[in-house]
Amino acid sequence: MPGVQLCRFSLPEPEQGSPRSIPVCGVPLQFEVLFCLSGRLAVQTSKGAPYVVEAREIFLLSDSSELYSCQYSGNLCGILVAVAAKAAKESLMTVCSALGMELNTKVVKRKMAASRGCMALHGTPWTQAFFETALHLSEEAQERYCVFKSVELLYLLCTEAEEADGAPSGTGCPVSHSLLEIKAYIQAHLSEKLTIDLLCKQFSVSPTFLKEGFRRAYGVPIHTYLIRQRLRRAQELICTTRMPIQQIAQSVGYEGMSQFNTAFKREYGMTPGQYRKMSETATLRLF
Repeated sequence: MPGVQLCRFSLPEPEQGSPRSIPVCGVPLQFEVLFCLSGRLAVQTSKGAPYVVEAREIFLLSDSSELYSCQYSGNLCGILVAVAAKAAKESLMTVCSALGMELNTKVVKRKMAASRGCMALHGTPWTQAFFETALHLSEEAQERYCVFKSVELLYLLCTEAEEADGAPSGTGCPVSHSLLEIKAYIQAHLSEKLTIDLLCKQFSVSPTFLKEGFRRAYGVPIHTYLIRQRLRRAQELICTTRMPIQQIAQSVGYEGMSQFNTAFKREYGMTPGQYRKMSETATLRLF
């Protein structure tokens, strides 16, 4: 497809488990979509909270000038689709015309600019359906599918209308600037006490918008999302570091070990200590 480039990549896991920097060298007037298959990418903008993208999540980029740093951990694998605005204009219009869609790239540019040129999509029906389909395709079919879904994202971005209170309109693609920032803020502040009241004041939104909009965009209540993110981070630290369990609990926002143990066992079927022993045994067997 003229004006569209695709790259399937796999970056080796950094030595000693420390995050490794990636040079930021974006191209002006280019829309990039990263479909993350494994690993973890942390992108820090010059202003605001960082974006964290993991397996089965998607990262959108339209302007690299706001990026301060970009680091990855684990074995980062994925498919990157880059759409050059000018070179791809004619082919995009042809595709959209054939499908009866109208693509307004000026609206896309405006919405991406409102998010400082980048967005992270996670846990929505749209992203879940994409990965459930893509993971059962051959590599060549996966790549073609990623190009098609990138065009669909462009279309969703330019057609998504926001309601009066700023909540997503329900297309399945979460492009609400406030919700994206709130999700990124949660991921970056898991060790802190996060409440609905605090988040509403931080981002100047109403409790109704936050609770209903978050559930609609990400498929789960915000409280459930917070707990899962904390336990997910704890599980990662248990497996990849030698931090004491109590220190890990505090680093993900749990003041008491009893509450942390109960929540972790409910999620993973065993206590944090048992999980660490299991992961250590698995590592020894590999060697």
